[in-house]
Amino acid sequence: MSEINWKDKCWVTTLFLVREDGKVLLTMNKNLNTWIPVGGHINPGETPEEAIKREVAEETQFDFEFLEEPEYKNDGNIKIIKPYMIQIEKVPHHNQHMNFIFIGKCKSWNEKQATDENEKLRWFSKDDLLQMEGKMLENVRETALKSIELTKK
Repeated sequence: MSEINWKDKCWVTTLFLVREDGKVLLTMNKNLNTWIPVGGHINPGETPEEAIKREVAEETQFDFEFLEEPEYKNDGNIKIIKPYMIQIEKVPHHNQHMNFIFIGKCKSWNEKQATDENEKLRWFSKDDLLQMEGKMLENVRETALKSIELTKK
């Protein structure tokens, strides 16, 4: 079986999860010491879609649907995964992440305060994110704001 990681790259997937009240979920990453979307590494044999479903279940137990569900060709043999974007990012402890980024609508949640790995969880409003300028990764803040906008439609 081929390896999912090669040389200096890891395959990961993340999800900007937005509640119906317009708040987006972020987690405090212990390695980067900043707020990022929930997610993680793609395991061998998983698609990005399968991996993010597993990661969200493990980290939050929240139920969600993708903003745009994967499309299927009529014969059922071809599945088109359409993430919001694919990003290549430098990560100090892994060199580069090939990140499949999805946006999702949260269908059920609770006031859970931490992930399964004891990393803080927080729901951010648009105003919260606007006040976080310079206090979190700008690409995370921008995508979180865009996720709130896109889920209103």
